Amino acid sequence: MQNPAPLNPAVVDRSRPVARHPVELATHIGLKTYNRTFSRVEAALFLAEVVVHLQGRASRDYAQEIDQVNGAIARELDRLEAFATGEGRRIGNVLKKGPVGPADGGSDIRYTRPARVELTMRTPRMRRYAALLAELERAGRALDAAWYAGVIGTVERFDLENLLFRNFMRACGVFERLARGLARRVRDDTETPGYRDMLVKRTGRGPDAASAPVVAEEGAEAMTAGEAASLQATEALVADLSASPAEAAAGDAPPGPAAAGVGWAEPGTAPGPAARPTTLEDTAAPVEPDGEDRWATGEAGAPIAADAALAEARSEDGAAAAGDHPAEPLAPEAAEPRRRRLREVLGGARTTA
Repeated sequence: MQNPAPLNPAVVDRSRPVARHPVELATHIGLKTYNRTFSRVEAALFLAEVVVHLQGRASRDYAQEIDQVNGAIARELDRLEAFATGEGRRIGNVLKKGPVGPADGGSDIRYTRPARVELTMRTPRMRRYAALLAELERAGRALDAAWYAGVIGTVERFDLENLLFRNFMRACGVFERLARGLARRVRDDTETPGYRDMLVKRTGRGPDAASAPVVAEEGAEAMTAGEAASLQATEALVADLSASPAEAAAGDAPPGPAAAGVGWAEPGTAPGPAARPTTLEDTAAPVEPDGEDRWATGEAGAPIAADAALAEARSEDGAAAAGDHPAEPLAPEAAEPRRRRLREVLGGARTTA
């Protein structure tokens, strides 16, 4: 006799909510980008946004880093969205300038193998990527219409397609590296190559850093020596650039702090040793490794450009005094060129680093 079926059979507890969105892909760029990136991005976002939260104590221990990585992923989505919508708008505007308007332009264009795809997504954020894929398909169709209308040439069309595809591939790589790096940290506290550098570049801090950059001597209630030196360097520039031509010619600085390089001390205390040139480590928060802010420090930890420029400008006045003959005072008409040279040095330091 066969056993009767249970009245309340067990069910598999592996059901999860998914979102489905149908989309028709027909352009070369749309089909290729879907095939190359969509499944990879969907898996990466599911890993970073859902799976790492389900690891018990490890998820709690790494909660801050999980938020940090997901924030970086959201910013990369913002970047891709701004790029894709901007390029789509630009291509549409190019098409409008052609001999055939967008209302009926390309009405004779057909695609040989269009595909209707049911996009399935396990995370809410993936909906944004699905919308970007649809935007990419629209841009591809406008690009084809502009090409057939003679608005753009063949090489330009291929260049634009490659530009769009490379940006989607770049975002896909960022999502995968961040998600897998985070998963390895949560799973066994190890790091994949490049994960730490990417996190620092995109969030300003590494995986072990606190929410805000660490401040040197955070418990001090007054300015540290490095902070005082930084203030002194700033005020010295203020004094030098604020001097009238007559004061600059006579070498008289307006009332203010001592010249750069002279030790600074609180009133009523003995002057300390001369402060060394302030560097980035003394005064600034960490910068990204791509060097966007290097103009402030120079290469290889050199002194702040303003300090170096000021010292160079002042050394020109003091060079003659160190020679065999006494220096003649600068004529008023010679003071302004010297000050102009200082501005040029400062300006060049910002633009060339």
